[in-house]
Amino acid sequence: MLVVGASSGIGRAVGLQAAALGARVVFAARRTERLSEAVAAAGVGAGASAVVCDVRDPEACERAVAEAVDALGGLDAVVYATAVDTLVPIAEASAEVWLNTLSTNVVGASLVVRAALPHLRRSKGRVALISASSTGRPLPAMGVYATSKAALEELVRAWRSEHRDVAFTSVRIGMTLGTEVYASWDPEVLAAVSPQWGAEGYLLDNGPDTMEVDEAASAVVAALTVPVCLRDLTVTASPRA
Repeated sequence: MLVVGASSGIGRAVGLQAAALGARVVFAARRTERLSEAVAAAGVGAGASAVVCDVRDPEACERAVAEAVDALGGLDAVVYATAVDTLVPIAEASAEVWLNTLSTNVVGASLVVRAALPHLRRSKGRVALISASSTGRPLPAMGVYATSKAALEELVRAWRSEHRDVAFTSVRIGMTLGTEVYASWDPEVLAAVSPQWGAEGYLLDNGPDTMEVDEAASAVVAALTVPVCLRDLTVTASPRA
């Protein structure tokens, strides 16, 4: 299994959970030190390894998949968990913000899948791409992110329509703690929009509560291990008393 975006958050948790179940996992991301920590956390004997990959670089995507295939002797599954989420009102979003978001959240996903496709077709493999429950009703100041995730879901459908011998799953994740996304948000923008999120039901739409990152990851792992193909999956927290 190749997990892209595996240095932190849901991607890292997916890789660790899959390794605990006996999968040989290659962790891919930009941050070398974090990748080393993830491989160590998987445990000696797990057969885990790491490759450095900036998904905005087409050659890096090709190289990461090739190194993963060399390490594993093939490829049964790919998880794409890489994402950037800049909190910005859509009227203030610069071309740089748009290009970085789409390059990371959409284009990179397709580049990784394209590189992995021959190996996945050979193994009748699976691909899980991580989307967001906010698609369809973007939270104020998260329109750039939600647009990219809506595009990602259409990308999944496009790959599925042209390559029916690979199982493609879109996993929409609701509110999740521990993903490091919140750390990048502008606190002034957050303070301005968060009352609207609560008052207008945006939080309830993506809840009803928050999940821990391990809970969200377990749904991704489950989607890859059940004997059927789950095409579209929305994951939110269970109601808590």
